[in-house]
Amino acid sequence: MTQIQPAAPAPPPVALPLPPPQDENELLNLGRLLGMIRRRLPIMAAVFGIITVSTLLWVMAQPNGYTAEASLALDTRRVNVQEIPNFITGVTLDFPIVRTEVQVLQSWPLAARVVQSLNMGEHPEYGGRRAGTLARLTKSLRLPERIQALFAPKSRAPLSMDELVSRFSSSLSVVTDGRSYVIRVQFRSSDPALASAAANQLVALYLSGQEEERVQTVKRINGWLNERAEELRTQVRRSELAVQQFRQQNNLAELKGNSVSQQQISDLSNQLILASAERAEKEARLRQIQQSRGSGGAMSIGEVMNSPLIARLREQETQVIRREAELTDRYGEKHPTMIAVRAEREDLRGKIDAEIAKIAQAISAEADIARAREASLRGNLDGLRRQAAQANPAEVRLRELERDVDANRAVLDAFLTRIQEGATQENFVNPFARVVSPAQVPKSPDQPRAGLILMISAVIGAALAFILAVVIDTFDRTARSTEQLEREIGISCLGLVPRTGRLGSRADMVLSQRGGLFAEAIRSIRAALKVSSLGTPPKVILFTSAVAGEGKSLLALSVARSAALDGSRVLLIDCDFRTPMVARALKVPATNGLDQLLMHGNANGSPIRTDDASGLHYIPTEAAPHKAQELLGGRLFAGLLKEVRRHYDLIILDSPPVAMVSDTLLIAQQADATLVVAQWRKTKIHMLSRAVRRLAQGHGRAAALVLNRIDPGLFDRYTRGRRLSLD
Repeated sequence: MTQIQPAAPAPPPVALPLPPPQDENELLNLGRLLGMIRRRLPIMAAVFGIITVSTLLWVMAQPNGYTAEASLALDTRRVNVQEIPNFITGVTLDFPIVRTEVQVLQSWPLAARVVQSLNMGEHPEYGGRRAGTLARLTKSLRLPERIQALFAPKSRAPLSMDELVSRFSSSLSVVTDGRSYVIRVQFRSSDPALASAAANQLVALYLSGQEEERVQTVKRINGWLNERAEELRTQVRRSELAVQQFRQQNNLAELKGNSVSQQQISDLSNQLILASAERAEKEARLRQIQQSRGSGGAMSIGEVMNSPLIARLREQETQVIRREAELTDRYGEKHPTMIAVRAEREDLRGKIDAEIAKIAQAISAEADIARAREASLRGNLDGLRRQAAQANPAEVRLRELERDVDANRAVLDAFLTRIQEGATQENFVNPFARVVSPAQVPKSPDQPRAGLILMISAVIGAALAFILAVVIDTFDRTARSTEQLEREIGISCLGLVPRTGRLGSRADMVLSQRGGLFAEAIRSIRAALKVSSLGTPPKVILFTSAVAGEGKSLLALSVARSAALDGSRVLLIDCDFRTPMVARALKVPATNGLDQLLMHGNANGSPIRTDDASGLHYIPTEAAPHKAQELLGGRLFAGLLKEVRRHYDLIILDSPPVAMVSDTLLIAQQADATLVVAQWRKTKIHMLSRAVRRLAQGHGRAAALVLNRIDPGLFDRYTRGRRLSLD
């Protein structure tokens, strides 16, 4: 072997990028869910079975229950005999009123009356002997009579009325749908005849109670009306007598309506209103004609336009103006004929103005007359008002007495009318509710609803089993899948190695079963190492694990043998001075190995040996734990690696667990890549994280994971529905 040279700087680290991140929504896909269910199927089946069987036993222990239902409707119709209204008028039924009647049907007094009328205290269900849950369960399971006798019910003291009513109320249900006036009365009992009788009796007592209450109310109102009518008759007689005596004492005649003075005041007030309106009209006409004369627009006034004289004068003026226009073209302005025509025109205009002035004077005179009339009426009205204020107070008092008489008589007439109506209504009371459907004896039990209860318990049991499986699966912190390792550790997973064959024969599986799943998995790891980096594939590969017993030595030997079988020059070096495994796996002595080489050099000859079965070169070692760090961190080991790089295509180093000792950190600095081997469903995630962190802190080369000893039959349960494959 060539003399070992001092170590040179190590090549740059190999990049091992992670695969593209998976969509988080894929975590919820059907394959992963089914895998989780398959993994936890035994415990899920146990939880589901316990809940279902417990529910079944509980259902079998429950007594049969029969429910009878009677329906009644609140009547919104009101029958009026002889078209006279009821004293108790029909109310507008709304939801609060319907709820009130529901509460009445559930009241304690009504329930007590039903219990007493049906003598329910002597019924076995309500009496002193009542079978318990265990007694019913032993009977349902048809156990021997000796066992049933142990749980047979014993005699107890009779129940009190409060206890009977409480038990009755717990079996009673009064419901309404909130959209109609129908109320359903339901009663549940282990005796179908009792269920029907209780529901019908409750409805019958409710209706009779309502009818009796309404009849008593009508009688009370009629009695009160008769008493009040006698009082009113006496009061009317007294008020009429007082009026008659007051007239005789003051010599007042009987008056109908208002007094004379009041009538005169009313008439004068109406006349004054008319006179004021007339005066305002005259004054408005006067102001209008006065303003029109000043502005030259008097011809638009109605009185002016309706005057026949002014109309004739206007017609003459028009003719003169027309003739003046004709003569202007024939004669000049100073011609005598033109002067005469203009004089005639001016004379006509003067007559028109004079006539308009007369009309204005006439309107002014009318306005003066209207003002005088208004003043006269106002004076007369004031005088009458003063007289009315000084009128005889006796008349006012008389009218007060007469109003009292009229009021008392009106009240008395109303009460007499109501008394006549009550005489008819007392014998006919409109029912407030009516029976729609009486309760029938139920033919089959409706309690317990075994099918529904078992279905609900099955759903609950399945849900609890699923939740428990999710919790257990969530807290399972072992290495289970590549996706989990890459997500939680942060480095790439290069391979999946199945668990096949016996433990002692696994070292030879790449030889004996070259086409098998194990050998193919080893080849896939080699292929992944070749394509994982961006540049040259790693030449010196370190195999380690987080803890002992992960199978990293066997995996390193298998990868080395597989590469050697494919024609590569491969060297396997056992660097584990604490628990060396290469010589043991190959069943050869470990003497004159790496430990001797690093301690004594080449004095004992070359330590490299050859595996005849695969052509692999390997260097075994013996245990030397106290000198491990000294030997692996020395210049001889670095020089060895430099030298063998020149002669071999692939160099594989088997090192101790990185999380346990520090030897691996020294070796990792010399390797191009580090493979951390994790055992499926055994290695803890936190131990893998610790190992990777230690490699990073020791400035080791790029690291990747290999998941080892996978059970192919169970692996798809821990992945997203994917079976163990080589892709």
